[in-house]
Amino acid sequence: MPNSRRRLILPVEIFNREFDAKVLLACFAAERGFSVIIGAKREVNLNLASFPSSIYLAINLSNRNQVTNQLLQNLGHTLVGMDEEAIVYCSPDVYVKEKLGTVVFPQPSVYLAWGSENARIWKSQKNYNGKPIHITGNPRTDLLRSELQPYWSRSVDNIRKQFGNIILINTNFGKLNHFRPNKGDEKNALDTATHSPEFVDEQELGMAKHRWALFQHFQEMVGEVGRAFPAHTILIRPHPSENHEIWKQAGIGCSNVQVHFEGHVTPWLMASDAIIHNSCTTGLEGYLLNRPVFCFQPIMSERFDKALPNSLSQRATSSQDLIGLLGIALSSQTGSSDTGSFDKNQLVEKYLFSLNGPFASENIVATLEDFDNSFSQITPNLTEVSMAKIYGMARKFKRKFNAQFRMSNLNRSQRYQYLQHIFPEIEYSVIQDRIGRLQHILKRFSKVKVQSLDKSIFEISSN
Repeated sequence: MPNSRRRLILPVEIFNREFDAKVLLACFAAERGFSVIIGAKREVNLNLASFPSSIYLAINLSNRNQVTNQLLQNLGHTLVGMDEEAIVYCSPDVYVKEKLGTVVFPQPSVYLAWGSENARIWKSQKNYNGKPIHITGNPRTDLLRSELQPYWSRSVDNIRKQFGNIILINTNFGKLNHFRPNKGDEKNALDTATHSPEFVDEQELGMAKHRWALFQHFQEMVGEVGRAFPAHTILIRPHPSENHEIWKQAGIGCSNVQVHFEGHVTPWLMASDAIIHNSCTTGLEGYLLNRPVFCFQPIMSERFDKALPNSLSQRATSSQDLIGLLGIALSSQTGSSDTGSFDKNQLVEKYLFSLNGPFASENIVATLEDFDNSFSQITPNLTEVSMAKIYGMARKFKRKFNAQFRMSNLNRSQRYQYLQHIFPEIEYSVIQDRIGRLQHILKRFSKVKVQSLDKSIFEISSN
């Protein structure tokens, strides 16, 4: 019988990227007796001291989480390692350098991997300490599976009614075109190199130059595709961290070019007749959804391009090449003949587990159940960890998050706008609607209920 004391915390960093998948995971967990806290990462972390001891599912394993993890430990929470950006990178070495913090990576008690390649990289690290790595898959891929594609039907229909025939351009230039000025690492590397090149890492500068050139080509390509396909709406969907204004400028003169970021990317992919990207996760997602996917590569680099999504796409080396390939795909009833090849499917299976059979969410819950049964629920020993120390850590955590607010009124405003951009404040009805759709499609979770705890924080459990 499920243990009623089981508790799980699911922080969500980027609403459009993670929220629906985490709700799905929460429903599976609640069905097995977990009480699940889910909500905006910042709000969840600021309220950690008010939650009972729980399993905390990490979003990433970078060193920027050091203060959070110390607070988790002091409060008696248990860290489980996961990384939302563990499968799309230009090389394993760069992924390790950018995403695996030398301090934070060894801290989880157990790890959950997207697939065998993710697990291999983690195990190969010199600071890997032998703690269990389970290949479970990620809930985000569950929502791409045929069984759950009806979850998106209402959104797909609304998008098609509003925009008609669509060519979707996904951009991922946040490090050059960040939502907040002066926050893009690649832009800062280029700026620094103009006056102090000795202070810029060679790899980082090379990547920045490569991406800057692609950024310029993408802006030029927008208008060319818009003019070539006037009967289609050319929808540009920027990365969550990007400033939209430059893409609006790129579409000037083409009435059929629009910029939109609303909602999860999956229904936009499903509603599109063709998808254009470069080194973007949407290339992988579009492939899994059996959509015609094109990688725009006017310049190429084995060192800096991200191989997985690019390899699953038809490649176009110029705007004219792209327009030609789009014309063939749009005139074909079967779409992209390049989708579903044996070699590509084998490549995907290295990176993604649980594309059939049990859902990744089910694998994760089963792993957490076994893990939960293997350790005693921890209550902070107040003789060793005083309440003063705990709340001191909480205050330090809040200062870390809020430090930028105090720098200037302008910075405070920009920071607030960015947080609202990546995770807007949501009401009870938003999460209840998602649970209702899952109940209807999967014919389960009938006993799952949700209640609001605080601003953008909810608890999902079963009766």
